[in-house]
Amino acid sequence: MDDLGNALFDLTAPLFEMQLMGTVLFQLFIIFFLARLFAEIFIKFGMLGQVGEIVAGILIANLFIGDFTIAAGLDIAWDPDHPSVYHEIFEVIANLGVIFLLFAVGMETRICDLRAVGKTAAWVAILGVIFPFILGFGLVFAYEVYFVPHDDWFIHALFMAAAMVATCIGITARVLTEMGVMDTIESRIIVGAAVVDDIMAMIVLAVVVGISGAAMAGGGLDLASIGLTILIALIFVASILLLCAGMPKIKERQICRMTEKGIRCQERDWPLKLEPFPLAMLTCLGLSAVALSLGLAAIIGAFLAGMLFAEFAHDRLESKFKGINAFLVPFFFVYVGMRVEMAGFVDIIPFAIATIVLAIVGKYAAGYLGVTMTDKSLGKKSGDIVGIGMSPRGEVGIIVAAIGLTAGAISRDMYTVVVFMSIITALIAPPWLAKSFKKKYLDDVTEGQ
Repeated sequence: MDDLGNALFDLTAPLFEMQLMGTVLFQLFIIFFLARLFAEIFIKFGMLGQVGEIVAGILIANLFIGDFTIAAGLDIAWDPDHPSVYHEIFEVIANLGVIFLLFAVGMETRICDLRAVGKTAAWVAILGVIFPFILGFGLVFAYEVYFVPHDDWFIHALFMAAAMVATCIGITARVLTEMGVMDTIESRIIVGAAVVDDIMAMIVLAVVVGISGAAMAGGGLDLASIGLTILIALIFVASILLLCAGMPKIKERQICRMTEKGIRCQERDWPLKLEPFPLAMLTCLGLSAVALSLGLAAIIGAFLAGMLFAEFAHDRLESKFKGINAFLVPFFFVYVGMRVEMAGFVDIIPFAIATIVLAIVGKYAAGYLGVTMTDKSLGKKSGDIVGIGMSPRGEVGIIVAAIGLTAGAISRDMYTVVVFMSIITALIAPPWLAKSFKKKYLDDVTEGQ
């Protein structure tokens, strides 16, 4: 095995005598190949391709072939003490992937959908932020104050709470679509609540990043500095949301005006002469940069940029960004896996189990209570369905953890726990949700016969 490791190092060593561009291209080739290979394997067994990409990243960084890992052989291993230019390039590409991923998520989030979710979905979303946030914060508080004392427990607790807040609607929506139940009341509540959930999660993340940045910069909790940072974050988010709220009215007036001029109906969804794709790219990159300059996460700007285009030109942009994301997003998930440190994971298994349990309980309780308390026409089975549908975290929790790790606001162990929590909830929610739907609707049919 040692000979194989040395052979791997000898094979890749000449690559670094090449020009920078040639080396980077080879590295991207190897990483993308492994990402797609593992994604296809996981898809073949009925699991999420993103999980396969994360596993590929874990193996690249943790599987030793002799004395070297694949990451070390490619010179892309994460080493804060001896940073590699190739790792930094790979990190930039991975971050571009998550920026465009969140832009695409934002394009699926329309203000008119927020207005139409109804009281039940709104309460499911609100409770779905409050319960997981409290449980996540409380878990880290108990763990790092009483069991494994840590001076930065407050910042760690904030990031864990933020990672538990957001629901990954993509996973649930795919299951609902495949089952053909998107027209049920439970599905509408889940999708509507998840849309509101995404907005609130971005606000929570903006506040948490602001508090973390202010606390770490000041060496402590300077309330004035933290308050100013939170205010800036809220003003930024609120300003973009106000612009998004005005888009339907602009669209309505533009349609009428353009119709009077005789412009064809198929062109009415895009009122400008400029092509939507370049403008969307500029908006995405621009708002991401603005968010970073304000001390927020770039993905917050990207998500809000996507919302600006949710009313206009969605069909024109979706296919183009789908192609970009198909290439860039796998690098992000591989990068996520590479930051997982398996050495010593056994020691934190109890903490990981507690995190997974509380993550599921928080969202399930929010969905169940939000349904059963606000709509008496829906019973416990409907509450059960909504609670399960809100439980997967998927990439959203992972993104929050990655931001915290990069900023030095959480430890490698806690990052690893959040990644596994996100993966496990994403894996167990789909079959559990399918079983709950069948239990309700098949039982209802049986009882009616």
